[in-house]
Amino acid sequence: MTTEPEPGTPASTVRNDVSGQTAFALQAGMITGNVRIDARSAAPAIPHQLPAGSGVFIGRSGLLAWLDRTLVPQGLAVITGMAGVGKTALAVRWAQASTAFFPDGQLYVDLRGFGAGESMRPHEALAGFLRALGQSRPEAIPTLEERSAHYRTLLNGKRVLIVLDNAPSIDHVRPLLPGSSTCSVVVISRLQMGGLVVHHDASARRVEPMRNPEGVDLLRRTIGSLADESTISRLAELCDGLPLAIRIAAERVADTPSYANDLVTELADARLDFLDSGDDGHSAVRSVFSWSYQGLTDDEARMFRLLSLHPAGTFAGRAAAAAAGCSLDAAARLVRSLVRRCLVSEPERGRYQIHDLMSEYGRELCENSESIEAVTRLFDHYLHTADRAGRIIMPHRLRVPLDGSPVAVTEIPDRHAALRWFRAERRNLESMCALDEPGLDARIWQLAYALRDFYFLHKLLDGWQETHLHALAASVRSGDRLAEARTRNNLGMALVEAGDLDEAMNHYRQAEHLFEQLDDGHGRSNALSNQAAVLRRQGEYAAALRNQEQALAWYRNSGAKRNVGITLRSMALAEMELGRFAQAVQHIEESLDIAMGLGLDVDAAEAFGRLGRIQHRAGNNLLAEIAFRQAVEYSRRCDSRHEEAHGLHQMGRLAAGAGRLGEARQLLSEARDLYQELGSQAADGIADELAGLAQD
Repeated sequence: MTTEPEPGTPASTVRNDVSGQTAFALQAGMITGNVRIDARSAAPAIPHQLPAGSGVFIGRSGLLAWLDRTLVPQGLAVITGMAGVGKTALAVRWAQASTAFFPDGQLYVDLRGFGAGESMRPHEALAGFLRALGQSRPEAIPTLEERSAHYRTLLNGKRVLIVLDNAPSIDHVRPLLPGSSTCSVVVISRLQMGGLVVHHDASARRVEPMRNPEGVDLLRRTIGSLADESTISRLAELCDGLPLAIRIAAERVADTPSYANDLVTELADARLDFLDSGDDGHSAVRSVFSWSYQGLTDDEARMFRLLSLHPAGTFAGRAAAAAAGCSLDAAARLVRSLVRRCLVSEPERGRYQIHDLMSEYGRELCENSESIEAVTRLFDHYLHTADRAGRIIMPHRLRVPLDGSPVAVTEIPDRHAALRWFRAERRNLESMCALDEPGLDARIWQLAYALRDFYFLHKLLDGWQETHLHALAASVRSGDRLAEARTRNNLGMALVEAGDLDEAMNHYRQAEHLFEQLDDGHGRSNALSNQAAVLRRQGEYAAALRNQEQALAWYRNSGAKRNVGITLRSMALAEMELGRFAQAVQHIEESLDIAMGLGLDVDAAEAFGRLGRIQHRAGNNLLAEIAFRQAVEYSRRCDSRHEEAHGLHQMGRLAAGAGRLGEARQLLSEARDLYQELGSQAADGIADELAGLAQD
């Protein structure tokens, strides 16, 4: 392999003692001497995840005092109550006023226990908490038990407040409890959590609707002189003391002051009791929702109904335009109107959300055909944008034809924008894959296929496996054998990364069988190559090479250059284990030529890392050091922090072996810090290596 140095970059010509070839090695300076790699890690920021408060807050002094007694200096409080009664507002108000007691931060998660979509699973919530505590790749920790243990370790001795909102069950809460007695926890749920009280020494309180004087005070402070005292008092009474209903009533009065008295009459005479009256609070809330809904224009009402179908998370204006099938300008105007009327919230600039009760109300107003058409348009928006973003971050990958014609596809000008979009929309994309709608089966597996690009780069194993399991079910249900085969191939890759080799091999073999039936040579070659990755990890190097040679022959004949490069990299590792160093180096160099020719930084980073391993095993430490340095450079270009940590670790080992102990400590420390952020157990081994250096 020969590569030309970039303009202005010194180049060293190095003789390859194994292959006998001469190669240019790109260097920023001489390898001999102290190698300096800029540190990429820093102390993690203190998390402050509390959501914004609800504005005017009235009463609840007894509950606030109870939280003081329960949570300071530490404790576990369980807040229960009906929907819309103000549980979250209470917890957030107390937490915001008590930040001084928790100098190490506040963690918050909405477990989504009572909305339209699936609840957030504990291992997903733990991934978010671990990221907030400084780990950028918590998905590398495979099991719920390991994540929970690592979470407890990170919180040990720290004074942190954890708020678990909309908890659907005790089983969702237990893995999220810290082991440290210095932390405090607030659990918020519509359900009683008796098991927590019994087994975890928790204190529980039910939040009741506001007393009428408090409701009157809240209305008075929000609408002031826009209504007389008798009207305000009657409105508070008819809202049943629910803060959510009171806020909507206040907004309606503020929007149309002259309508205040008519509003009271309308509510008193025509309560919309879609649900039985009782202690669930739905009667009053639905009635108040109906006031706002009946005051909407036809276009506003339609937009509200369609937005209520959004499955999860916050959404951008383009998603609203897609759901409604209208222009961006029209969607923006309608959504702003719904925000003003408190039917939609804007938790962050340009992103919107609907309260789960409001969403439930809106869905009941939708006709079936209207719902199906809107969800399909919304799916097409996410599917086609994900495909566009995936093509940018993972070019030269085989792509599949997509169903649908999107109304509004987000503009994605470059790689940074693609990654930013995936991060912002990840929860929505995963929720779309989880929709149980046979008419969307083709779109579901296609969306999972597009998501693999993002998952592979960042090794986000939870979402990768979850979306592909949904995709597999959809492809099997629809009888699409090609979709099933492709999905099994991609699912197997996630399982390999998670260490479940037997299950991965099962999917790969089923994929190979399906591709053979379909006479799909490219797919069969992918399955064979993937099986080789499992065989190599199991120590079956000769068997792995046989599979790879079959796949390589097909890739070369079909002109699939990127697949050729990937297969050559894999073959080189098997050859290294068999002691065939010259062949291994030759294959890696050809792989690098392909990666650089196609502009694939992530492929180049992996190839340089493997070249370093091979050269080190062959006894060529100088060449190994050069290769690892290049691996670090290319990994930073493509934001692959795992490859970066691996390169730094190997460079540190080589420096230590050469007696450059100061340089070794620096490199190993940087690698350890990166691995810690990624949640990798490799950090512990590097810590031991550093301890050994300190004794020298």
